[in-house]
Amino acid sequence: MVKSMQIKRPDSLSKIAETYIREGIIKGTFGWGEALKETKLSAATGISKTPIREALSALKLQGLVQIIPQCGAFVVTLSQEDVVQLCRFRLILETAAMDQALEENTAALLYELEILIAKMATAREFGKFEQYLELDADFHDVFFRNCGNSYLRDGYQKVSDIVRTMRTHLSKRPERTAKSFNEHQAITALLREGKVKAAKTVLKRQITRGERSYADLIAAKLK
Repeated sequence: MVKSMQIKRPDSLSKIAETYIREGIIKGTFGWGEALKETKLSAATGISKTPIREALSALKLQGLVQIIPQCGAFVVTLSQEDVVQLCRFRLILETAAMDQALEENTAALLYELEILIAKMATAREFGKFEQYLELDADFHDVFFRNCGNSYLRDGYQKVSDIVRTMRTHLSKRPERTAKSFNEHQAITALLREGKVKAAKTVLKRQITRGERSYADLIAAKLK
């Protein structure tokens, strides 16, 4: 008897466009508040305007795009209050995920964190900025992958792309990347030693620094 094999269908044009625009926003190719013109996106991707429009509508639901009637689509712009609320929401979810991951999968969690620290060190050594940011995002995702709680994972998934976009804009200064790496090392070492409270303190410092750095970024743009 021949075993049936499920064939993966290729992504639709709107999904391809959605991925292209999302990656552009996350990586900073499209800046905060930048107009996302259907004509330019169509020319860049070779995809007609209808799938582009569908992609923009999907990204609006994900919080990455703002659509203003009669004006068009724009990359979302976050206010200082938005950032404060986002950072606090992230901190609540991530500390809860850390607790549950330690309870459910301690060995797997620590192993994955240590592997990522090694990869981040290599990325920094060779100046691979984009790769470092991907690994940075993956470091925080590890808590959710190992927590055994789908509701926590789904809650974080809803804001993870905005968090990644913020990380791109805020990490362009070399000193911030150095601080971030040192904090990731500290969190991993403290968890290995069973010092969970101290690890959470470092995590809180890292996340809440995003509030202050974003305020500085806005002020710099207004000058």
